[in-house]
Amino acid sequence: MRIRVYAASFCSFENIDRDGYMVLPDGAVLDDVYKRLQVPWLYRRIVFATVNYKKVSLKTRLQDGDVVSFLSALGGG
Repeated sequence: MRIRVYAASFCSFENIDRDGYMVLPDGAVLDDVYKRLQVPWLYRRIVFATVNYKKVSLKTRLQDGDVVSFLSALGGG
């Protein structure tokens, strides 16, 4: 399945194609995206992802065409 990923700057982009899509096996969950993006363990406490613009748990099962976006509780200015 293909999902659209809007990753944060600290993520690894090697598993995202030039159009912003990641290919995952059927049955993948949000935690699999975190692993493929190599999100540092420490950041997992202050960064969360949404699926189709809704906050969900890491165990949320993904479907073809889903949109995963990363948000941070930290802001800059």
